[in-house]
Amino acid sequence: MNKKPVIQVFALGGTIAMTPGASAGVIPSLTARDLISAVPGLEDLADLHAETLVQKGSANLTMPLIADIMDRASACDADAVVVTQGTDSMEETAFLASLMNQSDKPVVFTGAMRTPNQPGADGPANLYDSVLAATDSRLRGVALMMNGELHDPWRVAKEHTSSLQAFQSEQGPMATVAEGQLHWRKDCPVRDVSLSGVKEFAPVALVSAVIDDDGRMLDMVAEAGYQGVVIEAFGAGHLSEIWADKAEALAKVMPVVLSTRARGGKIFERSYGYRGAEIDLLSRGLVPAGWLRARKARLLLSGLLGQGVTNWKQAFTRVVKSD
Repeated sequence: MNKKPVIQVFALGGTIAMTPGASAGVIPSLTARDLISAVPGLEDLADLHAETLVQKGSANLTMPLIADIMDRASACDADAVVVTQGTDSMEETAFLASLMNQSDKPVVFTGAMRTPNQPGADGPANLYDSVLAATDSRLRGVALMMNGELHDPWRVAKEHTSSLQAFQSEQGPMATVAEGQLHWRKDCPVRDVSLSGVKEFAPVALVSAVIDDDGRMLDMVAEAGYQGVVIEAFGAGHLSEIWADKAEALAKVMPVVLSTRARGGKIFERSYGYRGAEIDLLSRGLVPAGWLRARKARLLLSGLLGQGVTNWKQAFTRVVKSD
């Protein structure tokens, strides 16, 4: 008889754990053990250990909490880890976890788009699929599982407020679940990130460019105590001339990263040459985020600055280029 793999389940709350409250709406109240018990056949897959760390909506999750979870994942006596949480911030928490990962031990994030009391609740299936993925010998590091699809946290984003197919990756999922098996579409990427062990995170602002705005939000960034800023630019990395001047001034006193407000594609570096386009902005000291969406670039920059990395630009660029 083969010994079952040991899977540690950490529960953080979210829709997957919601039940009707005393007044209006639902609140996170189910424990990790409750979630496991609600999934038929789950304990046939693995020996499951359950721990409820917090019971919150995912907007309340913090970077230090994710750092703690990754420390626990590295130290726990388990073959793999599954983290259940709310979906609103899961693309960010899974990405941050991948930055801080210290081993090849699988860590799978999952949640639900429907509460357990709704028709067609998806939480049990997502948890089952996550444990299935966590026991797959081909999975290395951190991934996100939703709606039968296993996603790379560097590529995935929540693109819909309520659809079961809310999570999409620009290049498609890494694997899909069918007939109780994980079917891989590509190998898991291998990246060198070096954020493991970080305990402090610097405050980094995220500002989105819009038409006919005078950039006064950029004027407030330094005064508000931020140590860096990520700008969601137009298209492939373009700002108005007013914003370009203000971004240049900021780049002289703090790190400024150039990302895009577009839902797909990378920041250009050598195509457009007009004032406020990417060639001009990079010459003024802004640093391109590559394929990273702004929310994830902010987490990376916050961790690097929190570590006290002296050459943040080199470190940030090395991580971005590894993607």
